[in-house]
Amino acid sequence: MAKTLDYQITLYPAHRDGAFVVTQFQMMASYPEKRIKAAGMNDLIDKVTQFAMEHGESCGASVRCLAPRKPPGFKRATENLYFNLVDRTAEKRGAAAA
Repeated sequence: MAKTLDYQITLYPAHRDGAFVVTQFQMMASYPEKRIKAAGMNDLIDKVTQFAMEHGESCGASVRCLAPRKPPGFKRATENLYFNLVDRTAEKRGAAAA
C-alpha cells in the first residue's frame, strides 16, 4: 500500500475558450484551499475531485505535495485537473457580433 502524504489543494477560476482552458489568477486574491492526506495517486485524485465538486464552480485545481519528495507519477496525475468547465466561446462570439 502507498505511503500516506500531506497535500494542499487550491482551486483557481477557469473556463473553456474554444480549444483552450483559461485559468485566472490574481495576486492577493483568496482562493478555496484545503489540506488533505492521501495514500497513492488514485486516492489523491478522488479527494481533489470531491473537493472541486463540493466547490461547484468552474475551476482548475493546483495540488502541492507537502512531503520532502514527490511520489512517482505525481506530476502526470496532477498537471491537468479541471472541473465543471464552462464554455465561454459563444459569449465572445456574441459580443464580437454586437
